[in-house]
Amino acid sequence: MRFLVYGVVAAAGTVVQTAWLAFIPLAGGVADPLLPIIMTVGLLHGSEEGAVVGAGIGLLHDVMSGLPLGLGMAAGVCAGFVAGLGERSLSLESAWLPAVGGALLTVLAGGVTLIGAHLVGLAVAPLPDAARAVLGSACYNGVIAVPIFHGLRRLDTAVVRLYERSHPA
Repeated sequence: MRFLVYGVVAAAGTVVQTAWLAFIPLAGGVADPLLPIIMTVGLLHGSEEGAVVGAGIGLLHDVMSGLPLGLGMAAGVCAGFVAGLGERSLSLESAWLPAVGGALLTVLAGGVTLIGAHLVGLAVAPLPDAARAVLGSACYNGVIAVPIFHGLRRLDTAVVRLYERSHPA
């Protein structure tokens, strides 16, 4: 049930990103509402679920954006796995966690994407321009990660409570 909810949210985030956010650049970077979704799953449910959801969302992003299949998927797997490493060691009550996590995971995902694009011969932008775009995206994602994280955390809690009520022990 929980993954169905995340699937619907990811589909909506993909539509918003490809239809609107891709056309609002900040220093060459664009907001990616899918990365905070991956981060939230990793932080709430661990590295394995974060990596699986990251792979699925990354593949969806590749298909919808026209990127070569696998670049977004690799970035999503890495971001989900790394976010999941903080599942039990980070305080989810921290006000700065979503902003800092969203920005750092954007840099990680951007680096993985750039390295992958370079390895297959697709990297045509100079490194300073690519780095500026990734840092612009990190700023965007640091801001949008806060409401996405808190909203998905509440939604996840509500889904768990609904499941517990419908399946008593």
